[in-house]
Parts: sequence; C-alpha cells; structure tokens
Amino acid sequence: MTTTGAPRSRNKSKPKPPTHIRDARGRKVTQLDPVELRLLHRHDAIDAEALRPIADEVGSGLEERTRRFMPVLFVGVVIVAFALILQIVLYSIKGDIRAIFSPRNIALANIWFFILVLWMRAKQVRFGRIRKIMLKHRRCPHCGYDVHGLAPDEADGCTVCPECGCAWRLASPET
Repeated sequence: MTTTGAPRSRNKSKPKPPTHIRDARGRKVTQLDPVELRLLHRHDAIDAEALRPIADEVGSGLEERTRRFMPVLFVGVVIVAFALILQIVLYSIKGDIRAIFSPRNIALANIWFFILVLWMRAKQVRFGRIRKIMLKHRRCPHCGYDVHGLAPDEADGCTVCPECGCAWRLASPET
C-alpha cells in the first residue's frame, strides 16, 4: 500500500519551549539548544557540519550515573506531589482546613519546593554552559549565526550579531 502526498517527517518530536537568557547588553532573548537541534535533525539555524562539534562538546550534560538516577528522581517527585495534593483534598473534604498545615504536609511542600529550585538551577547552569560553548565556536546563541570575523563595538566591546541584533562578548578577538 502506497501513500501519496507530502513526505513524512523522520522525527515527530516537537522541540521544547525555548529558554530565555540575557545577552551582553541585558536584552532577554531565547537560546538555541544544539543537542536538541542535532537530535531533531533541524539544520535550519546551524548547518550539520558546524552543529556536530558544538553538540558533541555540550553533550547531554548528564553523566551515566546521573542518567540512571533521573527516572527514580522523577517518580519520587511525582509521588511527593501526589501525596501532597491527596492530603489537601482529603482534609478539605473533611472540612478540617487547619490539618492541611500539619508538619507532614509542610515537609512534603518543602521537599517539592526544594526539588523545583534544584531543577531550575540545573537548567540555568546547563544553558550558561551552552552559551559559553556556542560563543567559543563563534556562533550566536540566539540564532546560530556565524559571527567569525565580526569586529566588536568600540563602546562596550560587544560583538553584535547582524542576523538578530543580539550583543555578545566573545572570549578573544579573531585574528
């Protein structure tokens, strides 16, 4: 059986929502994730030959030991969240609102908050690392444009991407 029409995509995964970072002049912009671009075979921002070394250097960010622990951590977070929500619902059905603030529920809420803060901090560290690696390879972290040979601005020393207008401080000037 054959089908007609447009060719089917190799990968039906949708990219994650973009992460926001600040450029050298403080402007809030989105950042590309080279590992995600490589996995989804999206070469519209950076061509495949230039993307490969960047994605290899960034890597997944997880060591093997951490990668095995992530599903366990995820299940633990889901169980803690479910227990907290279940306790709140049960206490509100009983009409004993003061019992919601029991030491056990406060401890569960603190654990949930701590895990959420750790998750957000891990994302900040990862995207800071990605920004450094992309600038080392002379690519704009926002749009992927090649900024080789562009002169820095004399006023503040930032190199401005001609594609998107983001300003970046490159490690050393090109010679």
